[in-house]
Amino acid sequence: MSSREERFTVLKDKLREILNIRAVLALLQWDEEVNMPPNGAEARGDQLKTIAQILHRLETDTYLGEELSYFYECKNGLSSDDAKMIEEARYDYQRAVKIPSSWVGKFAEVRSKAYHAWVQARHQSDFSIFQPYLDEIVSLCRERASLLGYEKSPYDALLEDFERGTDTQTLDRLFSELEQEQSKIYQSVLGEGRPGSVFEGKTWDTGKQWEITLQLLSAIGFDFNSGRQDRSVHPFTTNFDIYDVRITTRLNSTNLFSGIFSSLHEGGHALYEQGFRKEDRGTWLAQAPSLGIHESQSRFWENFVGRSFSFCQYFLPLLKQYFPNEFENIPPELLYREINRVFMNFIRVEADECSYNLHIVLRYRIEKDLIEGSIQVSDVPDYWNHLFEKLFGSAPPNDADGCLQDIHWSHGSFGYFPSYALGNLFAGQILEKIKTELNIDELIKEGDFIPVHDWLKKNIFEIGRRCCAKEIVEKISGKPVSSTPFLSYLKEKYSKIYQISL
Repeated sequence: MSSREERFTVLKDKLREILNIRAVLALLQWDEEVNMPPNGAEARGDQLKTIAQILHRLETDTYLGEELSYFYECKNGLSSDDAKMIEEARYDYQRAVKIPSSWVGKFAEVRSKAYHAWVQARHQSDFSIFQPYLDEIVSLCRERASLLGYEKSPYDALLEDFERGTDTQTLDRLFSELEQEQSKIYQSVLGEGRPGSVFEGKTWDTGKQWEITLQLLSAIGFDFNSGRQDRSVHPFTTNFDIYDVRITTRLNSTNLFSGIFSSLHEGGHALYEQGFRKEDRGTWLAQAPSLGIHESQSRFWENFVGRSFSFCQYFLPLLKQYFPNEFENIPPELLYREINRVFMNFIRVEADECSYNLHIVLRYRIEKDLIEGSIQVSDVPDYWNHLFEKLFGSAPPNDADGCLQDIHWSHGSFGYFPSYALGNLFAGQILEKIKTELNIDELIKEGDFIPVHDWLKKNIFEIGRRCCAKEIVEKISGKPVSSTPFLSYLKEKYSKIYQISL
């Protein structure tokens, strides 16, 4: 082995070490939200701080930077995959070295405290409990933006963590289109005044719900030998390796479909994490290039598959198996209308497709204004209610159903929310393409999800970080990223369900 080959092997070992410590940190965070007893919060915060600082030291090591620069300069002598790995790792290194270790440790500690304060505040529906911790989070995020640098908005620096290559100017344009068009669709459908749920007042055994979610996850291709599902306050997906992907869901005894679609949503994320090339395992390439492309998969399986009429035809026998009395006289057409029912809903994760992006527009505006300093944390509850009433026509009844419903700000994940809406747009373009290659409706009706899963694996998952999200979507669809396919999908679907012109 030549000296150069030996250097490259050592460098890959260093990068793998970083990924291993990231997995340790993620495992501590997963346990904190799934298993940890409440009194463990203080110690866990200290543990997270320690691991985060160790990770940051590895990510910003001078030797690592020098070796990445060396191989970047002579990347023409590397394979295309190795060259891309070096390019991506160097990009992450150049961002990491701008952030001091002291900031990383403090942020990890504050995040842990903020999460537990958020849980308590949400339970008591009292924003004041969470406010001082969110103040610290916002201050630290503003500091991070300054350290990373930006041209126009500090929010752009944070957005880069989640949606590389996207900026507020792009989001303002896309979200303005979504707000205008989806508001029309939402208000038109809402104005039809559809009756309430046919399952109003019913309660649903959560043990049976759990079994249904496990069967659905298996059906779409989730490998339980390489993953698991648990319960948490807020559903999420995390991974420690392509052979260890964890998802959580949240079951509701008064809402059968909440946990089911939550599991499908997180299952979409999990398929992505389990779907990277085995050859890329333990390297920088076994990662999604953005959260938007990741969200395209969760939204695809939750909505484009899970809320389709074909899925209702497949799904109904399973529901009758577990709840025979409740579904005895329910045909697929009624189930389809039920799971696509449009109504005033304060909760983002339970929102219908017509209004979901409006929930994202609201959060985007608030967190951008917080980071840019045009509003303060103390303004959040009133500002939230004001924007919600403007977008939806009614203000939330309390903080739990309003500004405290999401976990993201307690994690310090400013810049994350836009990925949900971008995921919808990406998924709309992906669906258009899949329909030209697969008879997707017939496959879903028959419960044969593997061809769809395999198509996504080949065209999205296995690419990893070889391309950015925009490039993946444009390569698949042959078109620039646009709101048009998603809006067309909404109009076609809901005009048929509600028999109105949209």
